[in-house]
Amino acid sequence: GVYLTVTMLFKINTIRVCTADGAVVQEAGGYTSEQILQALGVRPEENIFSFDPAAKAAALEKVFPLLEEIRVERDYPSTVVVRVTEARPAYAMQTQAGWLTLSAGLKILASDSVQPVGLPTLYGGEPLSSTPGDHLAFAAEQETGSAGADSAESAESAADSPADTADRRLEALNTLMAALDSAGMQADVTRIEFADPEQTALLYQDRISILLGTLNELDYKLKLAKHVLLNEDGKGCAATDTGVLDFTHISMSSTRKFTFAQGEPELPSGYILPEPVEETPAEEGVTGETAEGTATDGTAPAEGEAAADAAAETPTDTAAALAG
Repeated sequence: GVYLTVTMLFKINTIRVCTADGAVVQEAGGYTSEQILQALGVRPEENIFSFDPAAKAAALEKVFPLLEEIRVERDYPSTVVVRVTEARPAYAMQTQAGWLTLSAGLKILASDSVQPVGLPTLYGGEPLSSTPGDHLAFAAEQETGSAGADSAESAESAADSPADTADRRLEALNTLMAALDSAGMQADVTRIEFADPEQTALLYQDRISILLGTLNELDYKLKLAKHVLLNEDGKGCAATDTGVLDFTHISMSSTRKFTFAQGEPELPSGYILPEPVEETPAEEGVTGETAEGTATDGTAPAEGEAAADAAAETPTDTAAALAG
């Protein structure tokens, strides 16, 4: 029976490439089905049990980084199916070697010296690999504490293995992305920081930083942040406001309120927004001077300062209303 199975039965007569939903394709992610099948290394007339589908899929993902997911399946008695899902650029991440382009599933699609245009950035430390086809993973980082008063704290930190630290960072990133998607905020977030899972933070539309602290009660924090950012009750942020929203110490059971401070957005990494591109010079006869006592945006200085002070005050009933 074993001899017949290996030599006579279950011979492969069909090998095809299809999408995840089963539609046969001739091209996917810029690769032809012929290229994919050639790299698969499985031939008709071979026995369908002569290879490991998981190992074949892993090898193909290395060769074709622009495919998000590849599954190799046996369709008995004689068909091999390669199911592919195209990868699309979703994030950018700076490393010591340059910039990585990542898919929504955190697969490395490309590595380049130039920052990809129009993609939100991730900040979480140095990744373990920058090779296209690999999935994002973080190198083990051995923390070294300072002497004196910090010695006890560094000894406690050393109890966590570097691998645990790296896993926590990746877990924090996946948790943040899932929560942002659920809250409908992902499209407006231009930077995610998770290098320290205890000090996670976001940058909203390149103008307001959102300090989340730990991921405890993350859904509540994001719900409240969205309420304030969209100015749903008329007491939140205006569409042109810049500054820092701090939810570090807030929770549904706490009486502490979030704070909003107008100014430049601030993030745990110290990230500074790039300087805006200079506008073309004004036409002849038009100068940059302003009327006496008037700011360059047309607002009187005293009124501008008063507006900033007023905006910095947090509504006392917003958090309570949402919690209710």
